[in-house]
Amino acid sequence: MKIAWFCIPAHGHTNPTLGIVKALTDAGHQVYYFSFEMFREKIEQAGGTFIGCDGCDFEMEDKENADRVGKDKVFATELLVSSTLALDGMTSEKIREIRPDIVISDSVAFWGKLAAMKHGIPYVCSTTTFAFNRFSAKYMQESPWDIAKMLF
Repeated sequence: MKIAWFCIPAHGHTNPTLGIVKALTDAGHQVYYFSFEMFREKIEQAGGTFIGCDGCDFEMEDKENADRVGKDKVFATELLVSSTLALDGMTSEKIREIRPDIVISDSVAFWGKLAAMKHGIPYVCSTTTFAFNRFSAKYMQESPWDIAKMLF
């Protein structure tokens, strides 16, 4: 099976997936992992084929911006929307080339979900949050209307 995997440039989102990537590749599946240069070595050690997404600036190198993503929903939303649009051309081209059987994408890597939808490929959402409290659960339950209010 050919698997296209998408993740954001964050250790807390990438590292938990590497064991699964290793298990899949050990079982004979091909995992094409769309990620960022800082994770190339780990992905390749897990058996994945690294596909670089570094052409998109996530503005996360600046610690102030990285901290802001977790606190400022409008900033985080703008960053994810602009990143999704910036990565769309490259990811679509690679998806047409690879022709994966399934797309697995981090819950925040919307460009992976978009690629699956555009190309009619089954989609699996990966999340690294294994436990929720009243604060994180509230964030996850926001309606499309709440998200639209953040954007406009």
